[in-house]
Amino acid sequence: MKVYNNFSLKYFNTFGLNYTCETFIEVEYAEEIYSINKKYNLSQKKFLVLGEGSNILFTKDFDGIVLHPSFNNFTVEQEDSEHIYIKIEAGKNWDEFVRYTVEKNIGGIENLISIPGLVGAAPIQNIGAYGQEIKDTISFVHFFDFEKNVFRVYDNRQCSFGYRDSIFKNRLKNKIFITSIELKLDKNPKPVLDYYDVKNELMKNGIKNPTIKDISNIISKIRENKLPSPRMIGNAGSFFKNPIIDKNKFEALKRIYSNIPFFYLNENKVKIPAAWLIEKIGYKGKVNGNVATYHKQPLVLINLGNASGNEILDFANEIKNEILNQFDIDLELEVNVV
Repeated sequence: MKVYNNFSLKYFNTFGLNYTCETFIEVEYAEEIYSINKKYNLSQKKFLVLGEGSNILFTKDFDGIVLHPSFNNFTVEQEDSEHIYIKIEAGKNWDEFVRYTVEKNIGGIENLISIPGLVGAAPIQNIGAYGQEIKDTISFVHFFDFEKNVFRVYDNRQCSFGYRDSIFKNRLKNKIFITSIELKLDKNPKPVLDYYDVKNELMKNGIKNPTIKDISNIISKIRENKLPSPRMIGNAGSFFKNPIIDKNKFEALKRIYSNIPFFYLNENKVKIPAAWLIEKIGYKGKVNGNVATYHKQPLVLINLGNASGNEILDFANEIKNEILNQFDIDLELEVNVV
């Protein structure tokens, strides 16, 4: 492990905000967590596990310990005629691993291409895009429990996955350190083509029987066109969750807004795009001081260069209030505020 004091987190959050932490520990091997916990007694201290910071908003300096995983190997644990089971360490870049599986024609996560962040963060948020979620392929999550001072393993069911949600984001928040995940992937890929944008691009390119490489290329280009690169413009991707509302509320909205986009989750619940709501209140491309909504995708809040974390949060709350007043829908933040 490597330990640094009064460490800048500017390059460990994709908003590019220059806040600091008291102590920054680079964890080079999963096994080090045990000795780190013994030395720092983390169950009694303020700490934060931080990867690339692609889903976090700092609003002040962090007066505690930041743990950053840099161990990033992956191994094939077993395979059969249909599936391959791969264990990936927490510090592996997620997009790099997705691209590896696509090149090997291993299916199951190809639609999750170009999502920033490290593997360890994927199950916490139950990352998802274009009809796939990480919960669909996770077999096990390995983690260290700071309170019990032991390494533990949860199977998929124990993770209590939900929409952009898991037990690691709720009951076990700030109590554990994910060290690796195991995925059950397909040797015979079954493309997921639920989204209009993907189908439309396939049609435009004359692709009738798409491979997962075709799909991942298309999704990567769609994301590139819609979302700004954090390397160029400070942002944390989608700032809000797409709201899920009951059928009666949806039908009432549809009577007023006949063109409202939607997706039925079941007979009683409907998901609608937060981006559509934000655009409807006139906030697409809106600038507010040093913060703005991205002109191509209003779900993304961007740092125009000199924003503070509180400026970004105030702007997000302004959007939430406008949508609550106009639609009676309470948007939830997807980004974690610290």
